[in-house]
Amino acid sequence: MSRLQQRTVVVIVLAVLSLGLIALTPLPLFQPVREALNYPLSFVQRPLAAIWSRVAAVLRQDPEVESLRARNAELEAEIARLRADNVRLGESEADMRILSNLLSYAESQPASEYMAANVIGRDSSPLLSYVILDRGSDDGIARGMPVVTADGLVGAVVEVTRNACKVRPVTDPASRVTARLQGSRSPGVVEGGQGGVLTMNFIAQGVRIGEGELVLTSGLGGDYPADIVIGSVSNVKQLDYEVLQAATLNPSVNFGALEIVLIITDFQPVDLAPFFTAPTATPVAPSVPNP
Repeated sequence: MSRLQQRTVVVIVLAVLSLGLIALTPLPLFQPVREALNYPLSFVQRPLAAIWSRVAAVLRQDPEVESLRARNAELEAEIARLRADNVRLGESEADMRILSNLLSYAESQPASEYMAANVIGRDSSPLLSYVILDRGSDDGIARGMPVVTADGLVGAVVEVTRNACKVRPVTDPASRVTARLQGSRSPGVVEGGQGGVLTMNFIAQGVRIGEGELVLTSGLGGDYPADIVIGSVSNVKQLDYEVLQAATLNPSVNFGALEIVLIITDFQPVDLAPFFTAPTATPVAPSVPNP
């Protein structure tokens, strides 16, 4: 056996002993053995550490190794860039799909004028819920303008700043929308509720309501244009002793996934309050007889 082979065997044996020592360190039974081997092994560990340091230094200084490292860093940066580009392309494709659907909806309703807006915020609480859009008074947006998507009615603008507006969705508990059933044409009022539940109230008792029947805005009251889809019937609440019946609706719009919407800019709500206010009697001056 050559001297090199002998040294290799010695190094391997010492390395095995070192590993065994490390593995047996927690056991009290091997405390004497560990103490006996610590001293001679320390003479081997120091030169081995020095040799490894020199090898590592050589590897670090090797031009090919440095070149490979630089190339690896470049490839990692390129992969990160491609991933970012892929994400952007996916988002652009999703936006184009939404805009295409909105354009199709606008073309199907040519009587109205529309302005696209991005959802930039949400204000939700157990009692109230709002959606914030990136259009405001500088864009001609005003209170009361309806907001829609290709799927149906979102709500109406309730507050406006110069560059943003707040929309109350139809699912908000404070929302009230006059509506009608598409099949029977029977009127009612769609009200929002807790957890985004929609209920159509004040339906005449004799009206037959089918599950899945569409509910549209009626235009009564002047708050919304007619014939915008609000939702579909999911359940009917009918009691024999009640004069009216109600229906639970599934909203046509997925409010949790709103990104881009359309504001109907040429619609202004009609104030009907004067027609329902009792007229005030005008006092008449008593006649004075001529002398």
